[in-house]
Amino acid sequence: MATLQELRINQGLSQRQLADRAGLSPGAVWRLEHHGSSRPATLKKVADVLGVRPVDLLKERR
Repeated sequence: MATLQELRINQGLSQRQLADRAGLSPGAVWRLEHHGSSRPATLKKVADVLGVRPVDLLKERR
């Protein structure tokens, strides 16, 4: 499974663009990419923008 950062980059999005589309702060996206966890509502917003399931964002990072 690709990491959140890989999913974001593969779709041509910066952290700021993903944050804007998800209605989040860029810091929330950064924290999710670097720490791998977040509130369920945040995960859902990011997953919806990227077209994946929220659980896919929780998979163990490589």
